[in-house]
Formats: sequence, C-alpha cells, structure tokens
Amino acid sequence: MTFIKILLTTILLGLISTLTFGQDSLSTEHYAFEPDKVAKEAVSKIVQYTGLPSNFSVVADDNISTAIAYLKNNKRYIAYNPKFIQKLNDQTATNWASVSVLAHEIGHHLAGHTLLKNSSPGNELLADKFSGFILFQMGASLTDAKAALSEIGHEMDTTKHPPKLARLAAIQEGWNEAELLKDVNAYSSLSKRNSTKATHFLYKCSFKGDDNIYFVDEKDNIIWYNNSGNPIIIGSKKTSTDSKYVWIYNYLDNFYGVDAKGKIWKETTYGSIFAVGEVKELNPKD
Repeated sequence: MTFIKILLTTILLGLISTLTFGQDSLSTEHYAFEPDKVAKEAVSKIVQYTGLPSNFSVVADDNISTAIAYLKNNKRYIAYNPKFIQKLNDQTATNWASVSVLAHEIGHHLAGHTLLKNSSPGNELLADKFSGFILFQMGASLTDAKAALSEIGHEMDTTKHPPKLARLAAIQEGWNEAELLKDVNAYSSLSKRNSTKATHFLYKCSFKGDDNIYFVDEKDNIIWYNNSGNPIIIGSKKTSTDSKYVWIYNYLDNFYGVDAKGKIWKETTYGSIFAVGEVKELNPKD
C-alpha cells in the first residue's frame, strides 16, 4: 500500500508539473496552442500598446520561412509560417518569442518600410529596436524580448538582416529606452519649462525650398530645433554695414541681408541680388 501511495503521489506531481510548465505573464495556456490564435492575439496586444487601431490582416502562409510584413492592394498584411511560430514557442518555452517576431514586422509597417522596394540593414535594426521597446511596454523582461533571436536566431538570418549580435543590441536599445521612460512625465519639471520661456525669440526666419524654421534670440543667436526639440545654434545675427539692410543673417560662410520689409536677400560675387526668404518679427514677450 505504501508503494502504491508513493507511485500515485509521483504521478500526481508529474501531472501538476506538466500543467504548470510554460505559463508566463502573457498567457496561462500550455504551449500546445494553435499558431493562428497565438499570432492574431499577439498582434492585437502589440497594437494596443501603440495606441493605434489594429488594421493589420494576420494570415498563415506555409510558403514563407518565418514571418513577413507586406502591402497588398493598399492593405497591411503580416504573414507567418504556423510551423515556425509553433516551434519558436516550444523551443524557447515562452510565447514572448513569437510576440517579439511579430512586433518586429509591425515595426516595419509603422516605420513605413513596407512602402520601400528594398529592405536594408538599418531598417531591420529599427524594427528590432521597436520590438524591444514595445515588449518592455507589454511587461516582458529583457531576456523575454531577446528570446527568439537568442534561441533560434540562425533560422531568422538572411542576406538582408544584420548580424545576430547587432540585432540583439538593437532589441536591448529599444527595451532600455522604454525603461528610461517608465513613470516619467514628459513635462514633469515646471521650473524647466519656465526657464525655457525665459529665452525670447525676436525673429522667425524661413527660406525658399527649406521646410525648416529658424529663430533669432535676444543674444543674436540663430537657432534651429532638431527632431527631439533641442535648440541648436547654427549662426548669428550681425550688424549690417550696407544701408540696404537692417541686419545680416550669418550662417557659416553665408551672409544674407535682411531689409526693412523682412525680405532676406542673397548677393553673388558678380553683383546679382535675389530674394531667398523672409523674416517675421516676433513679440519679445511671447
């Protein structure tokens, strides 16, 4: 009787272990799941964390090796190989692996890469970075975010993809960037915002054929804002020695005359003169 009790206990513990293995924060199901359900659920969850509508068609395709993003008749598609998704999750023992692969493909769509004729190593790394960034937002650990490439990266390599180490580094960069933004208010420092307002701009300058706007501050600096909103000093406002101009717009070795009406003029070495832009005076108190 004692032997039978021990045997039954061993079997019971084995069953419990089997039922609980493979559970993680994304799903409570065992890994013997249907790839179609996994892929569609993963894409839906990923898009939720971007705040965008889910307008991707997720389709199974045995003719591709892993997963791919593409456009067809102006519609966004994400295709995946069911056997690959199944193997990926089974081999890595986490469904975060398939999520990272699908996030990579969504990254291609959101970055506009599917509008291009050819892929590039840079675009692949950008998609990897997006994958790492969005997986952190979803609650994945760095190990989870790297799981797919770490385990079966050789199956995901092509001539268009960068080296595995570079791709893992891109995923980590995205994950780390998201971690730095956690619980950070973009405008958390009121005093910092007020100090920014203390710098008054006197002029706004624009040039023909140039979509950028340039500003002149109280210290006669010509300032351009980069894509992160950081001010970059690129030139200076100088006093004019020519009666035709109120002041001179100086950028590197380029000197442009600004007249009383706000027109910006360029003079050639041959004496020709033509308008290249305009200046708008701003209220220094704004």
